Amino acid sequence: MISWPRRTGALNAALTLIVATTAGAVDVPDMTGRWAGQTHTIVAGTGGHFPESKGTFENPYLVEKEVVYDFKGQADRRFWGVVTLVGADGKQTSEPFIGQLTGSDYRTLIMIDADGYYHGTLADGKFTYCYTHAGGQSQTSVIGCQEVTRLPEGPK
Repeated sequence: MISWPRRTGALNAALTLIVATTAGAVDVPDMTGRWAGQTHTIVAGTGGHFPESKGTFENPYLVEKEVVYDFKGQADRRFWGVVTLVGADGKQTSEPFIGQLTGSDYRTLIMIDADGYYHGTLADGKFTYCYTHAGGQSQTSVIGCQEVTRLPEGPK
């Protein structure tokens, strides 16, 4: 039989290990919900979210559009949703995306949609990122760097 002092010593050591382990743990940010902002995009080619573009590499199309990210789900550091762009004429285009939070503090975001890539950071309630899409089948090259903020939740 183990004596009481030995049992409490072992219990204290186990609790110390658990506390030390969880004290170093970093919480994964909750991305779910809607985030909105404005794009600052440069385009060479036409199509996709920019059917009105006549831009070329020599004379690119410069455009700003309203952008809304609807992060529909999240499992640990992985997430998914739909991005919607709205032009000055009110026309909307939407596309699904998937992504992951990474880095020692889970504040770096890597995302992809059907044809492009996102890389950004999360700080002070803002998601700052750049989107890149290089030619491919659409023959449209796009770079857009912007910042979006989480929208307040509406009534449930």
